[in-house]
Amino acid sequence: MIALKNVSKTYRRGVNTIRAVREIDLEIPFGIFTVIMGPSGSGKSTLLYLIGCLDTPSAGEIWLEGRSLAGLNPNERAELRGQRIGFVFQSFHQISNLSAVENVELPMLLGGTSRAEARGRGRAALERVGLGLRLHHRPNELSGGELQRVAIARALINDPDLVLADEPTGNLDTEAGEQVISILKELKSGGRAPIVVTHNPEFASRADFLVYMRDGRRVDSRDRSGQEVQP
Repeated sequence: MIALKNVSKTYRRGVNTIRAVREIDLEIPFGIFTVIMGPSGSGKSTLLYLIGCLDTPSAGEIWLEGRSLAGLNPNERAELRGQRIGFVFQSFHQISNLSAVENVELPMLLGGTSRAEARGRGRAALERVGLGLRLHHRPNELSGGELQRVAIARALINDPDLVLADEPTGNLDTEAGEQVISILKELKSGGRAPIVVTHNPEFASRADFLVYMRDGRRVDSRDRSGQEVQP
């Protein structure tokens, strides 16, 4: 379970104060596919970064399986991200002179894993997303959809509990986007918590739990049946 209790995030930009997230209460169990939607500037990406320990709340607390993240120091937060959280972004963030499997195994190598183990797990991750025949292709030899599937494989390499995706289909055509949606949705079957921020209405129709945001606030939540869940 991921639980947010009265979470807010405020930024200072010159003399202006930006209230990106305002007093969010939210509980997300593992094993469901959660989608966060809202217009640009609604705070949905900021909320995702707070959940993923890429940023810290200005107020309130975030709990992961009963453990508060508030008291973690920067090293502990980095360790948590490396071991339990996988990230997928709109930009693919891949090193151009490395092959698909080399890009996927890189987080493990940086964490001290042996090259042999990292290569084996990298292959398995790419096979899982349907790229077993593209292991040695470099980014310029892959389509946009394939590049995003490489990014998903990299996010899965350390077998994380949370997989957080920020506009993962934003640069893809309809067919490639559908493939990415299907892969992310399937992750829930392993007991993970895939959480996606998107403008794409196709995600809304596939979500088990849908959260709408506006002006930094959670304004509506609905379960798979379409029934409203109270904020």
